Amino acid sequence: MAAALRSPREVGTLLPSGPELARRLAAVVPRSGPRERLPVVVEVGAGAGAVTAAIVQQADQDAMLIAVEKNAELAEQLRARQLGVRVVTADAATLPAILADHGVDGADVIVSVLPWTLFGPQQQRELLAIFAGALRVDGVFTAAAYSVGYWTRAARRFRRELERSFGEVLPTRTMWRHLPPAMTYVCRCPGQVDVGLTADPSR
Repeated sequence: MAAALRSPREVGTLLPSGPELARRLAAVVPRSGPRERLPVVVEVGAGAGAVTAAIVQQADQDAMLIAVEKNAELAEQLRARQLGVRVVTADAATLPAILADHGVDGADVIVSVLPWTLFGPQQQRELLAIFAGALRVDGVFTAAAYSVGYWTRAARRFRRELERSFGEVLPTRTMWRHLPPAMTYVCRCPGQVDVGLTADPSR
């Protein structure tokens, strides 16, 4: 809460993600990867680790887990929890460089807890392009969305940007018991977008 009050555009929410939302976001994490390589899972906007713990519980024990958090105070809190993830204090926009630093050329899963509705149009589009480009062809991107902003212009724009960046965008049901109520998007086929969708200027 203190971090959110000091940097609301970076942290985005006063409360950490609840257990139900954390499990929902982590559900796309593979329990085991192909024999030739271990799965790479990246969490962007990791905060102090509310979702990170669920990812660790879901993931293969040998998976490479990278948690990216821009806020230095929250990143340090996450490191102190010693969850067995590689915590990187950096802007999520530098994800390609972060992956390169860890010796991998792509992620199998990107889990986002970033405050998308607080981002402007260009930032939303640029970040999603970066994330789609950082995923393997069969990778999955998932993001949290909160009911208080479902019908705002920024939220509708985020949904359209997801559809521009991924060939498949699946919204999940709303978790009404979560505070605030929340849902997630599960996105696959990065970069494989319907030409008719991107060509429509009304979108």
